[in-house]
Amino acid sequence: MKAFLPDAKKLRADAAAPFGLKVLGPNGSQIGYALRTMPRTRDIVGYSGPTDALIVFDQETQVAGVSIRHSYDTPSHVEDVKLDLLFMESWNGKTREEIAAIEDPGSEGIYAVSGATRTSEALIESISSRLQDDPLENVSRPLSFGWKDICLLFFLLVGCLFAFWKNASFQKFRWLYSVLTIGVLGLWMGDLIAQSLMVGWMETRIPWEATPGLVLLVAAAFVIPWFTRQPVYCQFICPHGNLQRWTRKVLPAKWKLRLSDDNKFISRWIPPMLLGVVLLVSFWQLDFDLAGIEPFDAYLLGGAGLATIFVAVIGLLISFFIPMAYCKFACPTGWLLEFVRRRSGKGKFGHRDWMGAGLLILAAGLHQGWFSI
Repeated sequence: MKAFLPDAKKLRADAAAPFGLKVLGPNGSQIGYALRTMPRTRDIVGYSGPTDALIVFDQETQVAGVSIRHSYDTPSHVEDVKLDLLFMESWNGKTREEIAAIEDPGSEGIYAVSGATRTSEALIESISSRLQDDPLENVSRPLSFGWKDICLLFFLLVGCLFAFWKNASFQKFRWLYSVLTIGVLGLWMGDLIAQSLMVGWMETRIPWEATPGLVLLVAAAFVIPWFTRQPVYCQFICPHGNLQRWTRKVLPAKWKLRLSDDNKFISRWIPPMLLGVVLLVSFWQLDFDLAGIEPFDAYLLGGAGLATIFVAVIGLLISFFIPMAYCKFACPTGWLLEFVRRRSGKGKFGHRDWMGAGLLILAAGLHQGWFSI
């Protein structure tokens, strides 16, 4: 608060406006006013969750500053938004009425943050909605189907064609589709299925009306393997998987390393262990960015954290010598998608099932409070 109103000494709840705060100065007089966007805007979800912002007004009822109090969105994306001062100061000097009347943010010089587009767009909408004339009424987004959703459905449809239509003439173009997933779906759009995304949705809600294409892609990634035994997302759509398929063609076969059965068994414990970490972070609400345990955020070049870049680079380097190493031995999201895939064997309870049972027991224990910190 003092960053925007240096003379602020005390905050007093405004009985006439829930979640509104009067800012009092040294002599007890009101020198400003502050509003929280939450809980009114809890249904406005960015990439993986809503964001609670504080809007501070000065004595002239103009915005003195906006700050992010808390966010359920991906931490690295939120951090990118916080550090973009040009974006965070876009509302400064505007009145409540002026902001509420904005229909095209771009015309007012308010642009989304590159690398954190969905997060910043949700914050723009949250601030605008919070300053409408009906502060007590919860808001919800209308169904929005844009070009990104069309692209996601295109990649899903074509990926399914490659998986189920074995026409030789069509299969020749798989290399082109692979390149497009890396360049467009990965580097340009950055809409990849990851634990950080799914946990954010589960902790808040699934933003089907804001990102219907991404919701359908995630749903298909689970449902299609269940009914067809074909892991379409991992084998055909995932940009990181396709990039690994290109790396395995670089070195000759004699340079490839072969893992022993014991090493393979030990390595296969890595994904469920990472899923255990995901459960701990989610249930205990730890201050830990789950995007850092997977390489997928590294494709957002402008907003990737060091941890996710490290995982991406190391995984790709290893894949030169051990083909598809990350997918086979380290990907928690891939393990989860593989776990739901229907198999032909009946009555067999293998090591993967024991791992799944262990994760279920851990989740149940965390939910019941058996484990605490």
